[in-house]
Amino acid sequence: SSDLGGGGAYNVPGGTGVYGGGSGGTGSGAGSSADANSGSGGGGCGYTNYSGGGNGGSGIVIIKYADSYADITTIGAGLTYTKTTSGGYKTYKFTAGTGTITF
Repeated sequence: SSDLGGGGAYNVPGGTGVYGGGSGGTGSGAGSSADANSGSGGGGCGYTNYSGGGNGGSGIVIIKYADSYADITTIGAGLTYTKTTSGGYKTYKFTAGTGTITF
């Protein structure tokens, strides 16, 4: 049978969450890759299949703080991110790129 790999967990003020890891391979199957932007590991290959395990998920950086503070003043043009405001917090999720941020 195929089992789901353990997820990468995160814990930030006001909430927690888990991202899914890759599925393990069956006796004759390869493991699957982890979710993108999860930081999770890929599934291992089945015991009779040497085709390899799945790829690990790409990383993510999460910045969460009280919405009473100002927005991030500068976000480098090379960064891919989303910003949400909910439950008294601002949350920035950076999923790709290289750059500098300034508060």
